[in-house]
Amino acid sequence: MSPALAAPRGGRYQRSVSAKPPRPERKLGPRDPAEVLGKLETPTVRWKIVAQVAAVLVALWVLSFGLRPWIGWWGVAGTAVLTALVAGFGLYAWRLMRRSRRMVELLRKATTSEGRAEALAELAADGKDALAALARSQLLAQEDPHEAIRVLEAVDLRRAPVLVQDDVRANLAMLYLVVGRTTDARALAEVIRLDRQPQPKAKALYAAVIAEAFARTGKPAEARTLLETYPPTDPAYGEVAALLYRAQVYTYAATRNRGLARKAMEALLQIEPNAVAAFVKSKNPELVQMARELLRRGGLLPRPQMRVQR
Repeated sequence: MSPALAAPRGGRYQRSVSAKPPRPERKLGPRDPAEVLGKLETPTVRWKIVAQVAAVLVALWVLSFGLRPWIGWWGVAGTAVLTALVAGFGLYAWRLMRRSRRMVELLRKATTSEGRAEALAELAADGKDALAALARSQLLAQEDPHEAIRVLEAVDLRRAPVLVQDDVRANLAMLYLVVGRTTDARALAEVIRLDRQPQPKAKALYAAVIAEAFARTGKPAEARTLLETYPPTDPAYGEVAALLYRAQVYTYAATRNRGLARKAMEALLQIEPNAVAAFVKSKNPELVQMARELLRRGGLLPRPQMRVQR
């Protein structure tokens, strides 16, 4: 629809431009813990996968009994062993899921200073348990990332559940990247295995951490190839999109694709302005300038005042 024409005095027409609606107010600063912790997902049983595994086992039992006249009881015995192994792994995964659910419930209660203190005390009582250490580090990282790093560094990965080992590595590597220990982050990124993580959001987090570590330590081509598999616009990735955009900024800056780096930073500004503000302290002058410009344009950074000397 074209703007309306108004006829002022003098007979000349001029365009009357309606006022633009104000932009939603955005501020820099610590995020509300209730907002962050409220987005944590409670681990649940993936019944579709359970049903598929059960159907395969039933088919194997039917097949082993049907072929018994030709292969004897060996087929039945093999199916029994396989069933026992699957049941054992299922029980292990079930117990791990219940422990993970307990940790999420503790974190959700830590939305106040009192709740945070209670959660930290209860988690500290679990000693060096890997899941408890992960939960503690998430609470501590809000105020003291260095203390969160010390908690995760104390975890003995050899004794941690296989399904949790890469969670510890990814979270520790992410903290290393935040404090600028890129070489340490790269060492962890090299051994994280994406194929062992069935959850799309957690796998995207792994990819973001690996890509950023690679991009900041001399492997930007590998980082770009990895990020192309995990588009931040995928709704399955949720809040991990911010980490993917952050990794894209570092990756495209390292590959000299300044336009793509700017585009990624603009997208990051829309969902996590604090993450863009962190680039102001970057050692890359181009990223510092880009972040300042976007923050200033978004009204999140005061414009420089011009002083006139007389």
